[in-house]
Amino acid sequence: MARGDQLIRQWKLLHVLSARGGRTIQELMREVKCSRRTVWRDLAVLQVAGFPLMMEQDGREGRYRLIEGPRGTPPVPFTLSELMSLHLGRHLLVPLRGTPVGDAIHTALEKISASLGPVARAFLDGLDQSLSDLAVQTKDSSHAVETLRLLQQAVHDRRTVEAEYHSFGRDAVTARRLDPVHLWYQQGGIYLAAYCHTRRQVLTFALERFRQVRMTEDSFQSPPEFNLDRYLEGSFGLFRGEPVRLALRFSRQVARYVAERQWHPSQSLAPLLTGELEMTLRVPLSPELRRWILGYGKDVEVLEPKALREDIRREWLAALRGAEGRVEKLRLTARKPLRRRRPARGAALTGPDRAASGQRPKR
Repeated sequence: MARGDQLIRQWKLLHVLSARGGRTIQELMREVKCSRRTVWRDLAVLQVAGFPLMMEQDGREGRYRLIEGPRGTPPVPFTLSELMSLHLGRHLLVPLRGTPVGDAIHTALEKISASLGPVARAFLDGLDQSLSDLAVQTKDSSHAVETLRLLQQAVHDRRTVEAEYHSFGRDAVTARRLDPVHLWYQQGGIYLAAYCHTRRQVLTFALERFRQVRMTEDSFQSPPEFNLDRYLEGSFGLFRGEPVRLALRFSRQVARYVAERQWHPSQSLAPLLTGELEMTLRVPLSPELRRWILGYGKDVEVLEPKALREDIRREWLAALRGAEGRVEKLRLTARKPLRRRRPARGAALTGPDRAASGQRPKR
């Protein structure tokens, strides 16, 4: 069985064991749909991992539950640096506001803050005046709370969903039958990797573009070869495709800025004697890549591939034409030549005036 399936099953066990009254072994077997031996093994793994489990005798059977509260919750000491990081890191939760994940983390941070004394809380609040961690260009996922909950459940239970999804590229809503595999957060938004029954491959879906999601009774086997890092490997941002060799030359003005960052794992940088910078990388040609290149304007030149070079040239020509579809003529206002003022009679000439008049300096 895949390691991911074991973790999901054990995660479900923890949720079941947190319920009031606990569960018997038979009930746990029904909840997670596995054998008695597997349940015993999972309980042992959870105990070794440090989760406080206890068994209470109920007639002939024992009931297992997760201990909650001060006795069962291990104390977690935080250093000042860790508290500062947690306090400032709450700004990163803005895209998850209103979702179960965001609300749970916000509640946890509030509990940590409440456990501090007034002096410590005042100190952390004062950090906002001098330090910030801004989350920019984030998506609002608060309207998709129920969608996220259903997709999380479908990922955990390995259940197929029927969905209506708005495709950004085609600007159309289509009906999809999906096997949700993985949810993740990237670039200010929440995304789903799911096997599409129509396209017969794993695709990426943006949470906020789901118009409707319904969970079916059909189950599916998680693809054992799926790994998010490998799935996104080679992509530039969120767009995936067949990677090609890309060569760019950046001007002196932006060369240092570009060299300070890793834009892609495959990138290779070559500083030139002119102060310019050449970059080569292997990425799929995508709209996101084109927007990134166009953002540098005149400070970047596409060396290869030739097709992308032509695409960028056409983009700039289209921008010059504007909405009316024609190139605006540049109107240059010529400067009027400055009239040379003649010096007054008898006045000495200096500098260029003397040279122009041919007057020799007095000895």
